[in-house]
Amino acid sequence: MSLAQTILEKLKEYLTLPWPQNVSARERVVMVVYPPNDERKLRRLLESGEFSREIATTDHGWTELDLGPEFSKWLAGSEYAERYLQRPERLWDDSGNIRGLREHLIHQVAEKCKAMTSNDVLALVGGGSLFGLFSVSSLVEQIESHIPGRLVIFFPGEHDAKNNSYRLLGAKDGWGYLAVPITC
Repeated sequence: MSLAQTILEKLKEYLTLPWPQNVSARERVVMVVYPPNDERKLRRLLESGEFSREIATTDHGWTELDLGPEFSKWLAGSEYAERYLQRPERLWDDSGNIRGLREHLIHQVAEKCKAMTSNDVLALVGGGSLFGLFSVSSLVEQIESHIPGRLVIFFPGEHDAKNNSYRLLGAKDGWGYLAVPITC
């Protein structure tokens, strides 16, 4: 069985467990952690619709948001796009995130959540595309309480179980988080 198939089976197994309603937003987050070099294999399975079909057998809805093109969409829609391209250093704020991208990403998530219920899953794909532009940890902390059901984040990186820490794309610093890890 391929890594992508194994991840799908583990995720499906986890989602078939009862979903208690009295858990915090952070406890409703699932981090699917996999080696970055397996991104294409996983995306192929996602794009084929196999994830949504398999998760549907658990009686849960499945909605995906691909974060990959979101920076380009945000920049293309920015009134300052030309200025940013001339002086890219102006893109970043003091926290190391792209100015205005946070609001754009939150809006995209909110749009996806409009049709969701507490029995549905929002899957964020392409988190690696935000590396160096916006912090995935910041995004999760901003949106976690707005997700009516479960939030599944496909995370190309590493999980340190001892410290419950996640590292995107092998970054030097980790991010501690109270999410359910699914690893292979």
